[in-house]
Amino acid sequence: GALDEPGVPVIELFVAAGLCPSKGQARKDLEGGGLYLNNHRLTEIDRRLKATDLLFGKHLLLRKGRKNYVVLSR
Repeated sequence: GALDEPGVPVIELFVAAGLCPSKGQARKDLEGGGLYLNNHRLTEIDRRLKATDLLFGKHLLLRKGRKNYVVLSR
C-alpha cells in the first residue's frame, strides 16, 4: 500500500503497524533509541522511507524494543 512507498515518514509506519499508539509516542521511542528499521536503530526524527530500505524490494522489518516485531510487505 501507500505506507510502504518511498518518502513516507518512518514514524508513520510504526503507528500504522500498531507498534506505537501515536506519532508523538513514536518520536519519543525513536529519541530513546527504541525503534529499529531492518534491525538498524533509527536516529533521525524526520527519517523517510527510501526504496533501498525495502528488503528484497518488498519487505520492511519494524522493531520496537527487544521483542516487538512487525513485517510489512508490499
